[in-house]
Amino acid sequence: MRLHAALLIALAATRAVSGSGKPPPPETIPELRERIEMVLGATKTPGMGIALYGRGLAWVASVGIADVDLGRAATEDTLFPIGSISKMFVALSVLKLQQDGRINLQDTLRSRVPEVDFNNPWESTDPIRIVHLLEHTSGWDDNAPEEAAWNPMPEPSRRVGLASYPRSRTSRWRPGTCFSYTNVGPAVAAYVVEKATGERFEDYVAQTWFKPLGMSSASYFDTPEVRSRLAMGYRPDGQKIPFHFENVIMRPSGGVVASPRDMANLLEFLLNRGSRHGTQLLPRDAIDRMERPTSTYAAAEGLELGYGLNNYTTQWRNWIFHGHGGVVPGAQADLAYLPDEKVGYVLMINCENEDAMNRLREVVRTFLLGGLMAPKPPPPGIMDETQTAEATGWYEPFTPRSRSSWYLESILGLTHLAAGNGELSLQDLTNGSVPYVRVAGRIYRRLDNSRAFALAGVRSGGTVLQFSGGPTFRRLPELDVDLRLGAALITALLMVGSVVFAFTWVPRWFFTTGGESPRMAVQVYPLLATLCGIAVIVLVWETSGNYFARAGGPIWSGYLASIVYNLAHGAFLYFSIYGLMRALHLRRIATSRLVWWLSLATSLVLTLWAAYLVYWGLRAELAL
Repeated sequence: MRLHAALLIALAATRAVSGSGKPPPPETIPELRERIEMVLGATKTPGMGIALYGRGLAWVASVGIADVDLGRAATEDTLFPIGSISKMFVALSVLKLQQDGRINLQDTLRSRVPEVDFNNPWESTDPIRIVHLLEHTSGWDDNAPEEAAWNPMPEPSRRVGLASYPRSRTSRWRPGTCFSYTNVGPAVAAYVVEKATGERFEDYVAQTWFKPLGMSSASYFDTPEVRSRLAMGYRPDGQKIPFHFENVIMRPSGGVVASPRDMANLLEFLLNRGSRHGTQLLPRDAIDRMERPTSTYAAAEGLELGYGLNNYTTQWRNWIFHGHGGVVPGAQADLAYLPDEKVGYVLMINCENEDAMNRLREVVRTFLLGGLMAPKPPPPGIMDETQTAEATGWYEPFTPRSRSSWYLESILGLTHLAAGNGELSLQDLTNGSVPYVRVAGRIYRRLDNSRAFALAGVRSGGTVLQFSGGPTFRRLPELDVDLRLGAALITALLMVGSVVFAFTWVPRWFFTTGGESPRMAVQVYPLLATLCGIAVIVLVWETSGNYFARAGGPIWSGYLASIVYNLAHGAFLYFSIYGLMRALHLRRIATSRLVWWLSLATSLVLTLWAAYLVYWGLRAELAL
């Protein structure tokens, strides 16, 4: 068996598959409400707002409690945070200004806002354009914790805010080729809207969208009236999380609060293709354009699924929904619709609980689409053996949400593409093999549904594998993969060993000795380095999703996250190197050879990883 196959088996985890009987789908609004109440109770979610449209009905309601302490019930006018659904108003504003001839999606960012600082090594040949900001193809990082926490008072202008932390705005690959979700791009696009209109972005949205759409209670701002109607946020364990109103930088990307009545009107506008109550607020083709990605390798190959202009596709039973989701501390929201069937929903819960949202989606989608035949996926085409032969091999993801997580994702995200039996199969380190069939050209879909990826051919120095609205992968030599997986496996075994052995030597040292014995001296530092290394992995994983950065509080949590993150890296580096030095220093002192060799090996391997982190950190700082 090949080395990389053995390592893959050693590191891979199987996916649990469970099945159980389900209650029949709800067929009436009272039955739907009852099922929703069951989900809220089972997931300890206090309350929610809902808007449904389709099947000859329009239902707007709230269920449960808006504020547990006050016993305040949620109503149709209760305000819920909608998180990143707010980005839709940035895209709608740009499309409106394009209709008016004042902005074009292809305008370069440099020509529109030359005062905004950003770094694009390919600017002379591939400049950043407005479309890249909305389709998240600028190559920029997601916002840093410092940007989310930045909160001077009184609040300055958006221009001053954008000047406060420009480091996120460095293109890591050629703009207009690869998708990577970031809150920074829409924030800069909002400033472009301000420059084009001469108005504050929030005021323009209120006049251009909130007012004509009848979203009378939607707001970006913390006012007494908003506070009196705002749902309190909660964690699944019941901990209260007061809503943090976004600062001027991040507000366009996630700052709107709205009621179920407000969101029902937005949903109707999208399903009616830009029209409300007979008035065409935006041309139909503008809504079509909002739903279609154009600026990625996959889009160039003809793949129409993915992330459009702050509007992305999701799949459920072969139904392809358009819309957007949103998550903020203490709340979640989801807006999704089927344009052709004129069916859609908005869900807003005052609890940061993905399980609750998934269950609610299932209930609502089953209700809305009950009795309708799900579309069939595109028929499989004939496999191109030359094409698949060029594509098979190992791939690494290279478009993380944050550059700080790349060194971790480049190992955990390793994926193998194999060909056989008229299919391509994908296998990563945490899933079994998933078969794909060719649709046409370089586009492939999963055998069991419409989820798709595109092979972008030989570009950027090698074959690129790009998922719709997801990561981009590039080919790797097999030797590189063997070295990475081998190093990861050896490191994991040594780290586990240092923790396991600690259960024997720590109690013995604590109860029988005082001070630093030679045995303890060579074991304690690898253990401390291991614990710090685990902390680094957890922090990188969490901050790459941007949740940890804001979990501690509205103002200082971002700075705290940054401090903890850097302290964990520094401690990992220190204990790794010092442990190696102590092991070498005590090599002649009588102690167990097995203990000494294990401690030496652990410290040496962790020191090499620490050096790699320093190397990667310097690369990130220098934006190479």
